[in-house]
Amino acid sequence: MHVVGIRWMARHGPQVAALAILDLAIVLGFAAHMTGGLATGASSDSDPVALLGTTLVDGTCPSIPVSAGEGRTVVCPTWTGVTSPAGVIRVVSVYGPGNAVVDDFGGPLPRGLHWGDEVKSVWATLGQPSRVTSMYGTPTLVYMFTNERYGSLELQFDAADHLMRVNASLLH
Repeated sequence: MHVVGIRWMARHGPQVAALAILDLAIVLGFAAHMTGGLATGASSDSDPVALLGTTLVDGTCPSIPVSAGEGRTVVCPTWTGVTSPAGVIRVVSVYGPGNAVVDDFGGPLPRGLHWGDEVKSVWATLGQPSRVTSMYGTPTLVYMFTNERYGSLELQFDAADHLMRVNASLLH
């Protein structure tokens, strides 16, 4: 009996392996479709904010466990993010010139914002923020949205009151 099994495997093993790989690809593709798609690395010409709610493919960008809570912190070439334990991108951060985190994000910013916009001009353009903080020692304006792919935008400014970071989040 054992010899028959080895002969069968030798003859049919490659077909079985190919079928197993195909089945796995189909299952992964269906899972990606059901969870909002697969996120791939974002280049400076793409829109990482559009990745909110999608599942990050393992190995796309380096990641480490978040320091508090569950999920992972992701560091891509032009953006950083935070994923849920299931790998769904919950927060995306892009950075302007002069930061030490990742390469400058050169794509379009949400709501027509531009790097270097001053606090007063952003306030005039977007209206009164939902909250104002000085989270990192500099002004931070928080705006909440209901009809956008993001639930909130957190706009951080440098010491000269110029836009330097945008955090987009699924959370309201």
